[in-house]
Amino acid sequence: MKNVTKFIFCATLMALVMTSCQNENSSQDNLQSDITTAIDDKNIIPGQYIVVFKESKIASAAKQLGKSVFTDRKSKAASVDRITETSIKQINAILADNNVDRSKVLNYYTTKISGMAIKLSDAEFDKIAKDENVESIEFDRRVELPKFEVENVTTLGDAQRAPQTTPCGINNAGGFANGASKNTWVWVIDSGIDLDHPDLNVVTSSTYAKSFVGGSANDCNGHGTHVAGTAAAKNNSVGVVGVSAGASVVPVRVFGCSGGSSTSTILAGINHVGRYDIAGDVANLSLGGYHGSGCSSSSSYRSALNALSNGGTYVSIAAGNSSANAALYDPACINGSRIYTVASMTCSRGFSSFSNYNMNPVDFIATGSSVYSTYLNGGYATLSGTSMAAPHVAGIMHARGSGPRSSGSVFNRGESYPIAVR
Repeated sequence: MKNVTKFIFCATLMALVMTSCQNENSSQDNLQSDITTAIDDKNIIPGQYIVVFKESKIASAAKQLGKSVFTDRKSKAASVDRITETSIKQINAILADNNVDRSKVLNYYTTKISGMAIKLSDAEFDKIAKDENVESIEFDRRVELPKFEVENVTTLGDAQRAPQTTPCGINNAGGFANGASKNTWVWVIDSGIDLDHPDLNVVTSSTYAKSFVGGSANDCNGHGTHVAGTAAAKNNSVGVVGVSAGASVVPVRVFGCSGGSSTSTILAGINHVGRYDIAGDVANLSLGGYHGSGCSSSSSYRSALNALSNGGTYVSIAAGNSSANAALYDPACINGSRIYTVASMTCSRGFSSFSNYNMNPVDFIATGSSVYSTYLNGGYATLSGTSMAAPHVAGIMHARGSGPRSSGSVFNRGESYPIAVR
């Protein structure tokens, strides 16, 4: 018998609904509901869902292209686009079969998973939940960038009058390497990047640099620009230097100026990366997760990021800044080939007080306390957070063309965290 399980997580109000269609060959008549308690309900977007389809019914581009190796991004995009066109037609046909207007679709996902973000009434939800093509349904959620304090700001003019600085985090990561000559990119899925920052080699073509929150990919928050500099600021005698110095950084803007986003928007960003990425690329996700659900097997984040990494792109994820168990936070909890969750340490290699912990899922630790890097308006700033630790690992992976090495460790709560180095 087909089991379509609807999880309703409640704290004070309804929080999360997730539908898992486990056996496509069995009856659709049994809808089982399990009521469970969850911690976090405030970020649920009522009536808005992420639907993932079975790969056996609508295969993603990642599935259909299999082990194909692309070195040219436009050639890959052409292949992906042909699959996308067919997939969208199939998804729209499923909606029509269930009398759901396709105008309710907010985003289609076709590159790494087959799915959609959509607004549904309760009656429409029940229809889609019972459809044999559906793998899972979950509530869409609001996501906020991790809160950060700007400890100090240096203007471009002041930076140009001072010698280039090698931040302690770069030294702790094994020093910088020349990333400018590599054809692989660092995708910064974040608040955008200062597109004309003189210390960054930003891919500004609107084909690749993309905003999913309106406007351009230019950063109006500061977070994404800071992340980009740690991974890849130029070695040019000005400002700072990044781990993979001069590497091409691509802004995928999924957060607005105030730092707000949603799971569906971030998935749209991942879907975009999946259209153009080639083996050896790196994606950095220094973003806020949500607490309470951990990593269920039907997490859309988990499916999308595993498919992204299986295609040859390395993924660095911030562990989170709640001084809590990272296993309870999605996407920090995700483990997989070429996926690395990063905790934060101080310049002197002590465990940062704010950092989430637990060596399952945390893979490495890098400097995240008082990190000096690029910032808005061509300037520089000092910020703290696991958001600042993750791009050290992103830069390491870009420079190496592989996962990080480790040298030394940081001890915390009975566990030893390997320090990521080039």
